Amino acid sequence: MKVADRHEEVSVQLTGNPQDADAVFGALLAAYPCDRTAGEHVHDVGHGHPTVWSATYDVALADTAAPVAATVLGAPVAAELSGSYPAVDRLAGALTAGFAVEVEHAVSGDGEKQLRLLLRSTGTG
Repeated sequence: MKVADRHEEVSVQLTGNPQDADAVFGALLAAYPCDRTAGEHVHDVGHGHPTVWSATYDVALADTAAPVAATVLGAPVAAELSGSYPAVDRLAGALTAGFAVEVEHAVSGDGEKQLRLLLRSTGTG
């Protein structure tokens, strides 16, 4: 398999303020190919229940990806990453360039890993 044909996808689910979730998706989209387009923005469906937004990023060419830009968030955003061990680790590591990242929970399975992270603006602890 050629490197250009290799895919290492990570599913990313976000919860939090819609504008902050949109900012996280935008920062990731600038660094990695995604199943979302730049014109797609999250919206709150309301009804008094938390909303989860999802996107899938291909981190196979992480060595040539742009760094995840530092992004200001109004409030923390919860992120759940799932995929292969190397792909999840790569994306989680990339997030540290743009956000203060706290690992809340990790689950390891047979060939797959799930990480639950809390993302904040850098410098807001």
